[in-house]
Amino acid sequence: RCCLTPVDRVFTRLGASDRILMGQSTFYVELSETAAILRHATADSLVILDELGRGTSTHDGTAIAHAVVGEIVERKRCRALFATHYHTLVREWELDPRVSVGHMECLVQPR
Repeated sequence: RCCLTPVDRVFTRLGASDRILMGQSTFYVELSETAAILRHATADSLVILDELGRGTSTHDGTAIAHAVVGEIVERKRCRALFATHYHTLVREWELDPRVSVGHMECLVQPR
């Protein structure tokens, strides 16, 4: 059984893209889109972020992802799906009662 409640807005930042002709790298676009989400999300919003911080060093990517999760959990307090490959980020947030951690894996069967 699933109980869905209305949200005021749905924000997504998925995939990678750039605007090279405008002088905007993939990293710049990712952070600009994330900043816009954090600026406009409310406690009634749904935020979906995928692999934030990829394309940077592990240390920098983890720091960016950690700061964004912190903003979502501590200030925005909205519902969110946050996919990450940073295992240290998961360990830092898994004991927080406001956060539910899940694991997704894929099994490919031969034909």
